[in-house]
This record gives sequence, structure tokens and C-alpha cells, in this order.
Amino acid sequence: MCEHLRMDPKDDPEARIRELERPLADAARTSELGTEGPAAPPPTQPWTQANTFPPPPPGPPAPWPGYQPYPAPPAPQRSAGSMHLFLVFGGLAAALVVGGIVTAYLAFNETDTGDSASGTVSDTQSTTIRQTTISGVPLPGSAAPTQVPAGETLIVSGINEHRTVECRDNTVIVSGIENELDITGHCAAITVSGVENVITVESVDTIGVSGFDNRVTYRTGEPDVSKSGQSNVVERG
Repeated sequence: MCEHLRMDPKDDPEARIRELERPLADAARTSELGTEGPAAPPPTQPWTQANTFPPPPPGPPAPWPGYQPYPAPPAPQRSAGSMHLFLVFGGLAAALVVGGIVTAYLAFNETDTGDSASGTVSDTQSTTIRQTTISGVPLPGSAAPTQVPAGETLIVSGINEHRTVECRDNTVIVSGIENELDITGHCAAITVSGVENVITVESVDTIGVSGFDNRVTYRTGEPDVSKSGQSNVVERG
């Protein structure tokens, strides 16, 4: 005789299937009735203190090597009018300079020619002494001696001059280069400076010589002589 054993509901396959399908059926029924709650919002990033301000925009790109970020300004251009004015003023200035040089040259030549032709001696009045200055080149063939007022100072200067002077207790000062002076009469003093001057005097009280290669010859008397410089000669002849 067979004994019928009662099956446990947990071991019944159909019952187990129904238990598994029950949640799905409940969810479908709830969806149809509209009793399902609102869907949860999507998750968001939590707010922090570092995210208070947005990051700054990126800066301008760096320039290429060897190129300037901005083009250089163009060089200023000189106008043709400025150049013309510059040339005009430059020409006027050059003309004025040349004209002044020519005028001075002509005036100097006229003065020098007048002194040589006349052969006169100019007198200069001073508060202390009177002196006479002889300059310029005498005319060829002039042999008459230059006469100077007694007691005045005679100054002879220049280059390669040839003079004959009549001395009457005068003081004679000679300077320049390669001058020849023949002095007659008696002089109070003779002072010579410069280079290669030759002076011959008849009689003198005092002779002073400086400079280079000067020669003074006196004919009579015993003058007081002082020399300085180089290769200067004072002798009786």
C-alpha cells in the first residue's frame, strides 16, 4: 500500500514560480494605476569653495620666434619741400661766406699796395710813448732811408724785408723772419726777435737778442748786450 506524502510548498516548482512573478505583477499594476512616485533627480557634483568662480579664459598665443607681435611703425619720410628749403639756405650761406672772404682779400690787397707805393711811415700817438711801425715790402730800387722822429720807437716786422733806417736816439724793435735792416746814426736800444734776422747798426747803447739764428753787427761803441734763444750772434764789424 502506497503512502502518499504531502509535498512542502517550498519544493513545489509552480509555487516558487508564482512567488518570483508576484513582484513583477505588483510593479506592473502600480504603473498602470499611476501610483508610482517621481523619479529621483540625476546625481549632481557637490559644491565646494574652490568652484566659487569659473576659471579665467586662456591668454593670447605667444608670437612666433623671430617675429614681432606688432608691426614696427613706418619711418618718417622727408618731404621734397623741406629738402629744397635746406638746399636754398645752404647755398645762400655758402655765397655769403665766399663773398666775405673775397671782400676781405681785396681790402687787404688794396691796403698793402697803398702802403708799398706811398712809402710813408704812419705815426701812432700813445699816452706813454710814440712809436712808428714799418710793414710791407718796399718797392724795388727805393734806396732812401726811412726817417723817424727823434726819440720815437720804431717797430719793423714782416718776412724777408730789406730796410734802411736813419736812427736819432730811437729804440728799434725788429721781429719776423729773414729781415735785413741797415741802421745809420745812433740808436738808444735795439731789440731783435724772430728767426734769421740780420741787423747792422752804426752805433747803439743797448742790444737785446732772442729767437733763433739772428745776427746783430754794430760798427762803433761798446753797447750792453743780452742774448737768449739759440744760435744768435752779436758782434762788432
